[in-house]
Formats: sequence, structure tokens, C-alpha cells
Amino acid sequence: MLWLTGCGSRTGQQIVKDVKIVKVQVPKELLELKTLPKPYVNSEIEILNAYSMLFYHYKQCVIQMGKIRKLSE
Repeated sequence: MLWLTGCGSRTGQQIVKDVKIVKVQVPKELLELKTLPKPYVNSEIEILNAYSMLFYHYKQCVIQMGKIRKLSE
């Protein structure tokens, strides 16, 4: 994975003064996302459980993105 970083700006028109390409080795497990099963709900408690499961997987994605960002620093 490559990151392109540019520094420097001017009002009205942006000028890039410094460009740095950083090559980052990202572990494969951080790039893989699990496919979520489609929830079948018949009651309100099952709806709450489905939202809870969705939020849990969302937070896992946020954590993985944070780990990838730390690798690039």
C-alpha cells in the first residue's frame, strides 16, 4: 500500500512543495472483511440483536483502520 503525502499550501491556490511516497506493508488480516450474514428478525429483541451485531462489526472495522493508520506513521 502506498501513501502520498504533500506539504505546503497557499491561499487561493494550493502548491505542493514536498512530496513523500511511503511504502507500508499491511498485514493481510487487516485488509480482510468478513461478510455479514443477513439477519432474519421476527421480534423486537431480534432487531436489537441485529443492530448490536452490526455495530460490533462496524467498531471492528474502525479498529482495523486505526491499526492501518498507525502502520503508516
